[in-house]
Amino acid sequence: MPVSDLSIAGAPPVRRALSRGLLWTLVALMAAWSLGPIVWIFISSISVRAELYSVPPHWIPREPTLAPYRTVLFAGEGFRGAAGQAAAELIRAGLVNSLIISTATTLLVMALAPLLGYVFGRIEFPGRRALFYFVLALIALPGWPIIIGLFPMMSSLRLLDTRLGLVLLLFTYRIPFEMWFMTGYFRAVPAEIEDAARVDGCTRLQALYRVTIQMVRPGVVAVSIISFLHSWNFFLVPLIMAYTLRSKPLTVTITEFVGQYFVHWDLMSAATIIAIVPPVVMVILFQRHIVRGLSAGAIR
Repeated sequence: MPVSDLSIAGAPPVRRALSRGLLWTLVALMAAWSLGPIVWIFISSISVRAELYSVPPHWIPREPTLAPYRTVLFAGEGFRGAAGQAAAELIRAGLVNSLIISTATTLLVMALAPLLGYVFGRIEFPGRRALFYFVLALIALPGWPIIIGLFPMMSSLRLLDTRLGLVLLLFTYRIPFEMWFMTGYFRAVPAEIEDAARVDGCTRLQALYRVTIQMVRPGVVAVSIISFLHSWNFFLVPLIMAYTLRSKPLTVTITEFVGQYFVHWDLMSAATIIAIVPPVVMVILFQRHIVRGLSAGAIR
């Protein structure tokens, strides 16, 4: 076989190898970009405070310790950033507030998003299309101007620095997304199935909960999990609307480790790792439901 034929025959495997190498290089870069900060935070959380200021920095701690975790979970020092409060008190209060706010917001979304999706996806009424697009347009509104307007309103309603106020704000922020998602699910369910249930004696509400909701259950599960994750990670609104431990979530209490003249990097890193654990566990446990719900909604 001529040399030219050999080169032509060998070209596709070379291109495939180059493409595969480029693909894995991009994957490695994306993984390093995503996981690098988390790895560095974990290393900082098990390092003594003196090592965090060493020059040059190093990846492996010379004297690894779990003292920062004991400090933020059980007992610890007070510092200027938290007005002299113990680190453990600060983090425990933030954990409790985050769990309450995220759970309450998720329950509201689970209850109302399917109903709103059903209304816009199934029921005909005057102005339905205009109202639907108006609600969707709320998604595009910038956050800062809305917060500026909401602050005096929340103050007049005495909802500042309350868990109820944060739940209501988070819910109203998330509900357009979840309503849009659920509307697509209900539009994909054949109306004949619901009509058959009503012929068998079900009311519209009974047909909704006994038949239609069962068919869109993957969407409800996906919406609920995503709502919980978003509520757990929310930062901007609580930073402005919550200013005591009565309502500050964990995302905000972590910032208390930043003082005027000193940053407690070890404590802040340990608290950050603790804050990462619940959403990571939830995603691992419900990964199949999230993928199934989102992919089914996309296909439909």
